[in-house]
Formats: sequence, C-alpha cells, structure tokens
Amino acid sequence: MKQDSLLAAYQALCAARAPWESWWQTLRRHVLPARMCEDTNNGDAAATAHDSGDTTAIEACRKLAGGHMSYICPNNEMWFKWESPTPGSSDEADSWYARCSEIANRELALSNFYTELHECFLDRVALGTGSLFCGNTRRGSLLFKHVPCGQFVCAENDEGVVDTYMREFTFTPHQAAAHFGLKALGPRAKELAAQARSEHEGCLRFIHAVRPRDKRDPRKDTARHMPWQSIYYSLDDHCVVEESGYREMPYMVTRFLKWGESPYGLAPARLVYSDIRQAQFLNRILDMLGEVAAFPRILELANQVGEVDLRAGGRTLISPDSASLGFPREWATQGRYDIGMDRLRAKQEAINRAFFIPMLELWGERKAQLTAAEVYARENERVMQFSPSFTLFTCDFRPLMERVFAQLFRLGKFPQPPAGVVKPDARGEAAVAVPHVVYQGRIAMVLRRMRSEGLEHTLARLQQLLPLDAGLADHVDLDKVFRLSARLDGIPEEALRAEHRVKRIRKERAQAAVAASDGEQPAGEYSVGGDAGPPLPQLLPGYDAATALSPQLNPAPGI
Repeated sequence: MKQDSLLAAYQALCAARAPWESWWQTLRRHVLPARMCEDTNNGDAAATAHDSGDTTAIEACRKLAGGHMSYICPNNEMWFKWESPTPGSSDEADSWYARCSEIANRELALSNFYTELHECFLDRVALGTGSLFCGNTRRGSLLFKHVPCGQFVCAENDEGVVDTYMREFTFTPHQAAAHFGLKALGPRAKELAAQARSEHEGCLRFIHAVRPRDKRDPRKDTARHMPWQSIYYSLDDHCVVEESGYREMPYMVTRFLKWGESPYGLAPARLVYSDIRQAQFLNRILDMLGEVAAFPRILELANQVGEVDLRAGGRTLISPDSASLGFPREWATQGRYDIGMDRLRAKQEAINRAFFIPMLELWGERKAQLTAAEVYARENERVMQFSPSFTLFTCDFRPLMERVFAQLFRLGKFPQPPAGVVKPDARGEAAVAVPHVVYQGRIAMVLRRMRSEGLEHTLARLQQLLPLDAGLADHVDLDKVFRLSARLDGIPEEALRAEHRVKRIRKERAQAAVAASDGEQPAGEYSVGGDAGPPLPQLLPGYDAATALSPQLNPAPGI
C-alpha cells in the first residue's frame, strides 16, 4: 500500500466512524464515566459521575462486564476447548487438541490476557464495540493490548468479517526507538529525541494499519509475503517506519449487537437511553425532595427576618399578631416521594433488563425450593435472551482464538502433533489444521445443554424399549456417546483413556476370562482402575511415536 493511499483509506474510515463518536462520548458520560475521552480532564469526569445522580446504568455495565469474565471467560476454569475441525477424526487427534487447550488456558492465565480482556469487555458492554491485540513478548510469551473504542477504525469484507484495522497511537522517543529502532525513525522524530531533556519526554504519533495483502508469493515464508500486511506510518514525518506482515489477523473486534451494515456494535445503553436520562433526573428530584423534607422551606413575615431559629431545639419568639397569622410556617413541602420512587424503580428495572442483570442474578439466587427442572427452565429462558450477543461474541472471537493457537504452536508450547491433525495447506505442504473452538463457560454450557439433554433422553428411552427389542441397542455406539457426553461436560482430557488403551484393556480382559474358563492361571492380577496387571502405554502426551511427524516438517507457514 502506498503512503497516500494509506492516509486516504484512514481518513475515509475516520469519516465513516464520525457519526458514532458523539454517541460513544454520550454513553461514556452516562454509563462509563471513568472512560471519558483523553481530552477530558479528571475533574470533569469526576463531576460528570457525581452529577449523573442515578448510578443504575453504571452499576449494570460493571456487572455485565464482570458477568462476561465470570460466565464466558472465567480465569479459574477451562472456558474453551479446541477440537479437531474434521468430523469423525481419530481419538488421538481429539486428545492432542484437548491437551493443547489445557496448555493454552494455562498460558493465558500467565499472561496479561484477563486484565486486558476486562477492559475490552467494558467497552463491549458500555459502547457496543471492544478491541484486543494479540502478540508475543520478546521473552516468548503471549502479550495482549486493549485498544479503547474510538482510537481505531475498521472495515468488514464481503463476508462480514473485520479484515481492515487501523489505529492511531502515540509513543515516546524511548518507546519508538525500542519498537522500530532509531534508524527507522524520520528526521522530526530523531530531532525530538535529540532535543528532549529525557528520552521519555515528548510524543510521537503513528498509525498501525493491518489489512489483507493483495500481492504476495505464497511459496515465500517472509514478512513481506504473509497473508496480512502490517504498516506503521509516522504522522509526524509522513513516512513508513516499518512494513512487515502477520500470518493471522492480530486485532480482534467484538460487538455486543450488530447495527445494520456498520462494523461497530450497538450497546445495550442505547436501547434504554431515555430511561437512563429519566432515572438520573428522577433521582435528583427525589434527592431534592428528601432535602426539603429534612430541611423544610420556611415562610416568615418581613419583620421576622433573622429572628427565626432553625437549629435543633431552637426557640423563636413571635408576637401575638404573627401567631394569629400562622407565621413562621413550613411552605411547599408536599411532594409525593412514594410516586417518585415507583417511577424510578420502573426505570431502573428497564435498565437492568437491557443489561441482562436478571440473568446474572439468577445464578446468585437461592434455589433450595426449586427442582432441577425448574432451575434449568429459568436458566434456559434468561440465557436464550442473551444468545444473540453470545453468538456474535463467538464469531468475533474466532480470529483471536486462531491467533492464540498459532502463536503458541510457533512458540513451541504444544506437544508434537500426531499425523492425524496434519493436512495439506494451499501450497500442498503439510500443516496443522486450525481447530474448532468449543466454549465451556456457564453461558455456553447452558446453551449447549440441549445437546447433552438429547443424549440423556435418547438413552433413557432406549433403556425403556430394550426389554421389547434388544436389537435396538445396535443403533447406538455407547463408546462414542460416553466420550462425547464426557467432553460436553468439560471433563479433563487426562481422565479419559485413549481409545487404543481401552481396546488393549478389553482384549486383555477377554484373554483373562478365556484363561480362567480353561483353568489356567493368568499372567498377573488384572485391575482396570489400579496399577496392577500388565504395563499399559502412557496416556500423555497423546500421540503414537510411530506415527508422529518427522522433525524436518515445519507446519508453521500453514497455521
């Protein structure tokens, strides 16, 4: 991409983003005051939070963002698992992807992923659009960076996938030299670095643009021929300071709900914006009404100015004429506080419903008086209302999960892959197949419960019909049903024996039974669950060394 075309594309995307910026600023003021724009000083942000009066929307935003962390991506659980993209793949391939999933969950916990993800979720909930960058540190670990909403522009391709991303950011001379190298910087940047009293003083502006590369040679595995083009452009020197590439899209954009053809998302606060404003107004009115009740207005005669004692226990001396007229007396204190509270509660309930607070509170309710069926019915009802946002989350999150898988693979974090997961890429070379992502958080488990319940209902019906026709059992592969249900329930992969081990156990059990029926003594005491008996091959790392890849194979370019 030429420099002039890059600037033209960036300016065009900024123009398309302009109608959203006023809404984002408004939503920040009423829903996320701590995330005011950088041109707003802290005093104004604090005053905005204080003047908002009712904080229902602020609390609802915080709770829903926390619910994303607790029920979609909990850092204390395995909230996702990779599976083979090929239907009917071998158990060996499924076991390898499961082991990679466990390693990836651990690596994410060791990185700054959850800290940056929470900031991304705050933008997703409050403003409708969140963004996250995925890279790696110089030490060889994962690195994530939250990009605030409003500091980037993006565009979708014909399939509705974000494939163009540009963000404007600033570096100090020290940061710019560390990232690009001093020689790559332009003359103005070098001059600022030389004249500044400190290398940490000063501000340099850059644009980072990532988009599909139009012209490349797939046979070359170099930065200039990778699928995604990466350009860092200096706005101070009007020159390209770095051009490279990515094998995967490094930026993720997640939307709460889609809004027409725009690449930016719809925030729940926009649906109840009028309720938020009215709740804040009513809260201020009720505060004023409470103050009037505690400190009533006083109507007094002109000659009583300065003589009325309003202190607790104070005494005011009045003349008989003033007493006959009823002065001093309270005035205009007859407001209906109860009606105002009823209206405020109605607005607050509408705000909480828009932010799915009833769904989040469901898992905190006491269910001692409810049956399991009633609990499941309530969960299904409330979570299904959230399913459009969760479905969009899984679509938007897919590029990030593929990026994490590829990064960890190239960093050597995964065990040697078995031959069953290797497929030819576009160049005809062997490459590891990109896995399918299965989410295992609370919300995902509720949405997938129908699949697991279907297995249970089918087996229960089969058990009822078996006395009538024992041949019905031939329709069900119980081995596959059990392994599928176990993985749907999120059982650790170490708890499942590999299929070749199960076959060996059954073969040895059959041989032991035959030997016992012939009156022979088995070679050793056999135990399925214990350590006694013939030695069995180790379950981990989950692949057969005889069919493993040769060391010469380099699957990285195809990831």
